Amino acid sequence: MSISDTGIGIAPEDFGAVFEQFKQVGGDTLTDKPKGTGLGLPICKEIVEHHGGRIWLESEQGNGSTFSFAIPINTENTIKRPVHLDELVSQLKEQVAHSKLNIINHEAEILIVDDDESIRSLLNQELGDAGYKIREATNGKEALQMVKSKRPDLIILDIMMPEMNGFDVAAVLKNDPETMDIPIIVLSVVQDKSRGFRIGVDRYLTKPIDTGILFNEIGSLLEQGKSRKKVMIMDDDAGIVKILKEVLIAKGYEVSESTENELVENAKANLPDIIMINSVLSGKQDIVQNLRFEKGLEKVLFVVYQ
Repeated sequence: MSISDTGIGIAPEDFGAVFEQFKQVGGDTLTDKPKGTGLGLPICKEIVEHHGGRIWLESEQGNGSTFSFAIPINTENTIKRPVHLDELVSQLKEQVAHSKLNIINHEAEILIVDDDESIRSLLNQELGDAGYKIREATNGKEALQMVKSKRPDLIILDIMMPEMNGFDVAAVLKNDPETMDIPIIVLSVVQDKSRGFRIGVDRYLTKPIDTGILFNEIGSLLEQGKSRKKVMIMDDDAGIVKILKEVLIAKGYEVSESTENELVENAKANLPDIIMINSVLSGKQDIVQNLRFEKGLEKVLFVVYQ
């Protein structure tokens, strides 16, 4: 049996990827953002192979694609046990099962910010099943309003969105003492980790989603967030440092300061939970990115402010 379309076609090197779970190729030509969750064809492949058959793809770029499958009718060679869709979906999600068992804070509230409804739906289902409380925002401006009305424990943030992109959202949150310590995980097709880290995001993952890695990062960041109380400030403006120290100390933080030349040494000695760096200074020699590779500072939250 075969089914064909008249779409843009698929490159030969991507044939294998279309049958992998949570993998997508191509995308919307206006936004370059893949649609859907990347589960449809993997489920079809599991069902066909469960019955001893095979599924394959024929495609020519610019002329559409044809998906075909064949199942043997010889009952002696087929698998007699009936297939159940719930079981197949469960098998497809084995990669996240171990991570879910190790989630530390099931009561945490996570804000998902993405204009793609299918991505929000997938994350909502996976995280909701794991016990997290979920809120959703469809664009950057809506996300900031929701954070202002009720602070989440963690934010999963897309970059390419209408109204306000994810980089701008992260910058606003990381420049505000009220929200700077909210962990942010970027999850996007945009591969610009250096920009994300300069702004101060905690983790930068790229789509398609590897839910196993995502669950591990969420658990790790939520656990770290419980004890983030030591802050180190690097700024050559004494007035700014004084203002920040007053605000942070009033909120219960233990605050220290450092010069640019002594930052690595002081950070290693004091092991702060949060390092706040002026955006002008952070651009010099990629300070933030270099600090992340220093032993003992891998889990430090960097806040880059303007």
